[in-house]
Amino acid sequence: CLGRVGGLNSKEGTFEERGLKLREKCGETRISENEYCPFCEDLFLETEQISDMVVSKLKDFECSRLQLGAQFPPDLSETEDMLRSQFGAPGSAPLKSTFVSEIAKKVSSKIKNIKIVNDTPDILALIDVVTLSIKLDNRSFFLYTRYRKLERGIPQTRWPCRTCKGRKGGCETCNGTGLQYESSVQDLIGNPLLEIFGAVDHSSHSMGREDIDVRCLGRGRPTVIEMKNPRKRNVDFEKATKLVNEAANGLIEIETFRISNRSEVVRLKETPAEKTYRIRFMVKNDSQEKPNQDEIEAKLMELSGVQLEQRTPNRVSHRRADKIRRRTITKLDDIIVEGDEIEVTIRAESGTYIKELVTSDEGRTVPSISSLLESDCEVMWLDVLEIHAD
Repeated sequence: CLGRVGGLNSKEGTFEERGLKLREKCGETRISENEYCPFCEDLFLETEQISDMVVSKLKDFECSRLQLGAQFPPDLSETEDMLRSQFGAPGSAPLKSTFVSEIAKKVSSKIKNIKIVNDTPDILALIDVVTLSIKLDNRSFFLYTRYRKLERGIPQTRWPCRTCKGRKGGCETCNGTGLQYESSVQDLIGNPLLEIFGAVDHSSHSMGREDIDVRCLGRGRPTVIEMKNPRKRNVDFEKATKLVNEAANGLIEIETFRISNRSEVVRLKETPAEKTYRIRFMVKNDSQEKPNQDEIEAKLMELSGVQLEQRTPNRVSHRRADKIRRRTITKLDDIIVEGDEIEVTIRAESGTYIKELVTSDEGRTVPSISSLLESDCEVMWLDVLEIHAD
């Protein structure tokens, strides 16, 4: 600490070496064995032990970027600041940053291929100098992919059991799983990865979402899988992708993983992307005179380029604000009429409620296919063909 606060002009050597030089200049080389340092209370004598503790804590984790931090008691920090302001030379080094730097040097010498960083670490090791304990904050590992949902009836994320609210151990209704549905896109991707990453859990972050009864085809939906508290990070992504696809057994399919980060999660959530859908619906027309293919095509094409006014649908009103959203229909084509059933491809602005575009949702969507055909319409199925997210 004498070298740290003494302001010796030479920047060569360690703080300990600088302190010894100052003692020699003052003609005092003896250090009392009975006194402790008033600046750090002999904390720097523990750096070797603490660095060993950090190394021991990290031994079960793959980590290339490590950040070190320290928690100091307020009274020690206040005493240090007072002494430095009273006796320290200009530019003297603070206790906390110097202590962390000393630990970093020792850890770097003991663990190869690890970089000590000040931001975006894999792991933050926080040192409590009072208890001389280490707490690890193991940051999540993020993987980007696109998934195709090939079967209906699969929710995008875990859906807690409505009866037991997903409590541990579940209930009779959910057969002890705590889940309303046995599988989800999130679990189909994340569960096979738990063992290979040594993670405790996972979550998913996708660009929008599809209903449980809607397939997602084409190139798939952009999504980021977050592996929580992973012990391994150096994973073969091609093998991990193959493992997920084989375990999914045709329910979903993903493209090869790549490394992602939390910033991409934010961009994914905030990026509006047009989507192309294929929808089939039934026209409930009691009239004996039914419109032919050309008449139906002409009426449906009136929606191309039209801006809809969509009030929050009844089916999601319990979890979304009741307001009017204005969305544009970019294009309609590939219209097929088979008796009372019609198929059409629709490209629409992000956030458009396609089912309600067909049914009108009791007049909450204006205009609608139902209003143009002057008949009630019932959706039979809906597919997402493409998410234009480039």
